[in-house]
Amino acid sequence: MNIGLVTLGCSKNQVDSEMILGLFKKYNMNIVNEPDEADIIIINTCGFINSAKIEAIDTILEMAEYKKYGKCKSIIVTGCLAKRYKKEILESMPEVDLCIGVDEYDNIDEILSEFLNQKFLNRKLEFNDRIVSTKFPLSYIRISDGCDNRCSYCAIPLIRGNFKSRKMEDILDEVKIQAKQGIKEFCVISQDTSKYGKDIYGKLKLSELLNKISQIEGVKWIRVLYMYLFETTDDLIKEMASNPKVCNYFDIPIQHISDKILKSMNRFDTKKIIYERVEKIRKMVPDAILRTTVIAGFPGETDNDFKELLSSIKDLKFDRLGAFAFSREEDTKAYDMKNQIDEKTKQERLKKIFELQKEISLNQNKKRLNKEYEVVVEDISDDDKYFICRSECEAPDVDGRIYLKINEESANKVIVGDFTKVKIIDYNEYDLFAKLI
Repeated sequence: MNIGLVTLGCSKNQVDSEMILGLFKKYNMNIVNEPDEADIIIINTCGFINSAKIEAIDTILEMAEYKKYGKCKSIIVTGCLAKRYKKEILESMPEVDLCIGVDEYDNIDEILSEFLNQKFLNRKLEFNDRIVSTKFPLSYIRISDGCDNRCSYCAIPLIRGNFKSRKMEDILDEVKIQAKQGIKEFCVISQDTSKYGKDIYGKLKLSELLNKISQIEGVKWIRVLYMYLFETTDDLIKEMASNPKVCNYFDIPIQHISDKILKSMNRFDTKKIIYERVEKIRKMVPDAILRTTVIAGFPGETDNDFKELLSSIKDLKFDRLGAFAFSREEDTKAYDMKNQIDEKTKQERLKKIFELQKEISLNQNKKRLNKEYEVVVEDISDDDKYFICRSECEAPDVDGRIYLKINEESANKVIVGDFTKVKIIDYNEYDLFAKLI
C-alpha cells in the first residue's frame, strides 16, 4: 500500500509528519511523493490562525479529488486542526475517513491498526524512527512541546497543552543517529525554545544542550528558532557567541513594542526588556542576525500604539521581520476583547510595516556586500540559472536566499546538499547574489 502525506503549518508539525511516516514504514508501506500514486493520503494540518484553517480545508478538498477520481481509497486528517475541530470535520466533510488530533498521538498505532484492519503493534511515534523530509542535509530537532506562556491571542496551549521538555539524553541520541546519516544542519525548535529544561531540570538548560549537541561528530551548524527575550540569558548569548557550530542567528519574536499592548497580549517582555536584550545581543555578538515577528491590529491598538511599533522597528533594525494581522481565535482571551480593529485598518497597518521593513532589509543586505560566507547548497532554481544557497544568516523556509550563478566553474565544483564558499556581489531587499570563491 502506498502512503502520501501533505504537511501544513510549522516545522514542529513537520517533525510529527516525519514520525507518522516512520510509523507507516513499520507497517511495511511505501512512502510516495505524488498524491496520484497514493492509496492513503494524510493531511497533517495546522489550526493556529484563520488563514491556516482555510489552507487546511482547501488542501483536504484538493486531496479529496484524488479519492474521487484516482486510486486513493482513504483520506486521513491529523494535526492541530483535527484536534480543535474533529467533530466539525467529520460531520461537514464526508471525504474524510479518519481524524486524529495531536492529543491522540499516544494512541495512534491502536487507531491506525483498527482503521487499517491490521494487527495492533503497540508502537508509538518515535523521534528516532523519523523519515526526515527536509532538504538534505537539514533536520529539525524538537526539544519540547506545548507552551505555558498563555499569550492572550494564541491557541497553541489549547492544542498542544502545557510546556513539556524532552530529556536531554533522548535529544542527543536523536542528533547522533541523524548525524551518522549525513545530516549536518540541525534547527532546534519548539513553541518556547528558550524555556528548555525548566520543567524537568528546575532551570534553563538550552545553553548546555547546544554545547552538548556541538560535540557530536558530524554536526556542522546548530540553529535555534523561537526564543523569548526575557529567557534569553547572558549564558545563552555567550554560548551562541562563542560556539563556532551555533549560528549567530537570533529568532526573537516580540509581537509588539507598546507596553500597553504587550500587557494585553499577556507577554512577559516589555519595551525596556526588548531594547536592553537586543542591545546586549548586538554588543556580545557583533555579526548577529536578528529575526522577529510582530502583530498588527491587536484589539485596542491605537494609532499611537501603532506609531510606537513603527518607530521601534525603525530603531531596532531587525535583519528579518515577519508581520501578521491579528486573527481572532475561538477560546482565546483576545477573542472577546473590546475595541476589535476592523480588517481594513489591520491591512493598512500591515502594509506600512512591510514598506518600512523593506527599506531596512535592503540596507541590512547592503552591509553584506563583498563579505564571504560558507553556504549550504539547497537546490537549483527553476530556470536552471542559479544554485540556491543559505549561509548561517538565513533560516530555512522563512528567509531570503543567496543565489550563486551556474557557470562552467560552479557547475563543476558545486554539489547540491554540500557546502561551499562564496562572496556576495549584489543584493536586493530580500535576497543576495554571490560568486564562487
